[in-house]
Amino acid sequence: MKKLCLIFIGLFLAASLLPIAADAASSKKKKSKKKATVTTSARHVVKPSAEAQTAEPSPKIERNHGIPRAKLADAYDYAKALYAAKQYDKAKDIFKKIVLAATDSDLNANSLYLYSQCAFHTQDFLGCVKSLTILASRWPDCPIIKTGYVARFCSYIIDDEANLQTGWDYLRFRSRFDERGLPVWKESIPPGFKLKRINFKIAFGLYHVLTILQPNDPKTAEAKQKLDVMLNAPITMVWVDEKAPPTRYGHPADFFSVFSLNEKKYFSKMICQRMFFDWESEKLYQFLNMYDDVRDLKPRFVARSRNPEEAPVESAPVSTGNQVLAPQAAGVSAVTPELRDPLAVLTLAKLFQVSGYDPYSDSYTNVIETSPLDLNL
Repeated sequence: MKKLCLIFIGLFLAASLLPIAADAASSKKKKSKKKATVTTSARHVVKPSAEAQTAEPSPKIERNHGIPRAKLADAYDYAKALYAAKQYDKAKDIFKKIVLAATDSDLNANSLYLYSQCAFHTQDFLGCVKSLTILASRWPDCPIIKTGYVARFCSYIIDDEANLQTGWDYLRFRSRFDERGLPVWKESIPPGFKLKRINFKIAFGLYHVLTILQPNDPKTAEAKQKLDVMLNAPITMVWVDEKAPPTRYGHPADFFSVFSLNEKKYFSKMICQRMFFDWESEKLYQFLNMYDDVRDLKPRFVARSRNPEEAPVESAPVSTGNQVLAPQAAGVSAVTPELRDPLAVLTLAKLFQVSGYDPYSDSYTNVIETSPLDLNL
């Protein structure tokens, strides 16, 4: 009996331990299979070659930078609707974005042209010239140029700006103070008279566009002649400004006080800010007689253009840019116009020359000398 009991217990234990051993064996087999698959998959991974790693992307630009043409066309139509409604600021921003995104010639060229028109209406004359310059250089054969729209626009603006206003009678006076305590200035000009700012930068910029589009066309040569006439037109000026600060001696009414050199340079820039668009020069005082006066117990700064007949005869060499006039002895021949002060008559050409400025290239040809010290103070 004891033997039978021991045999029965042994069989029972063997039957209970067999499934555990089978499970352990199956788990070992699964782990070995996973390791095998991992090692085999790692063996089949292809590493990139050295040529593939050093290869550069293609320089070809994607059409419209990946933006669907339909979306750009919808934006263009919307901007044109804003332009027709005279909402030039909003249309200008959209046209600029289309120019940056579109590579199709029709969208890019038309957007550049309409951007220039929006810039002109918003007095962004530099942006107008830049966009037309890009248009003429990038798309010289586009329909907007071939049909003559750009050339006619340039010629019209040059004709209008070359018609220079040569008489400047101007009075600025202080009317009141604002809430911040700053003076509020008003302008006074003769009745029926309208001051027109001299905008020579857009005229010369659009002439540069014409030289790109049609360098040998008679209209381009005609525009050059008009610009030369504008540069050499005499300008007369009477400028009165109630901004002359009092000195420790007050404002004498019975004699003209002497302006210091720094004061003349300061008022030269101030006058240029009113006369020109985006240009000023401290050399304007060389063409004007400047003094301060008192009218109705108010100090006034006065600048008058010189009268050529009353200009004094120079007894020392006078420098006008690269040209130097030799001194002449006093006598009968010394009253001839050739020997008078070459700065007596104010013209744009002489002002640009003494300022070292070239309007055709919109650059300065020499360094403007400014004295940091004024011994006349």
